[in-house]
Amino acid sequence: RRPARSTQSRSSAASDVYKRQRTHVGNLAHALKTPLSVIMNEASAENSEFARKVYEQAAMMRQQIDHHLNRARIAARVGVVGHVTAVRPALCALIGALEKIYKERALSIRLDCPDDVKFQGEKQDFEEMAGNLLDNACKWAANTIEISVKLEPSRGKTGRTLILAVEDDGQGLSAEARAAVIKRGRRFDEKQPGSGLGLSIVTDLAELYEGKFYLEQSELGGLRAVLKLPAS
Repeated sequence: RRPARSTQSRSSAASDVYKRQRTHVGNLAHALKTPLSVIMNEASAENSEFARKVYEQAAMMRQQIDHHLNRARIAARVGVVGHVTAVRPALCALIGALEKIYKERALSIRLDCPDDVKFQGEKQDFEEMAGNLLDNACKWAANTIEISVKLEPSRGKTGRTLILAVEDDGQGLSAEARAAVIKRGRRFDEKQPGSGLGLSIVTDLAELYEGKFYLEQSELGGLRAVLKLPAS
């Protein structure tokens, strides 16, 4: 009988596979995005309706490539076991950055998070999910943003779940609008800058980690964004 491979050996082999996948994804990104950049540069040099349409469509293609390649890279990372992220330090760093960005708004950002909560996954992925939610809250809050984190007890073999809730005191959205903005490419308001992919990226990441993301009405008057993720 051949000896069973150790858990460490299996993890190392899986890590090698995912590294190769990331390399292939990077090569594909370069192969597709470079000619699209050329098309966009050429189109931007022309002042015609046709050129504007070419630029618009090429930009949309690049946006979708970014979205799907990002999802592929994330899927590769999720497959590697052993990554654990301390939640409170990650959130404090994000809050500090956003307080500088929105300094003129003088927003009140309150955090309620135990010191020992840990996300079962990569720090980069947690920061992307939480960062999108916090940034949206900062954009739409009137004065106050409340962030809370708690642990949900384990149920059977599923392990513990951390629940991150981000609330603001903005105008909020109807139930129909809340469902619409999570869809890829939709924004809260067309006047706001950005690609509109932020919340759909949060949804994709949550799903890849077998978690959940949804929006609901906040008692503060605005939105309550809820993210459920595996806890360590």
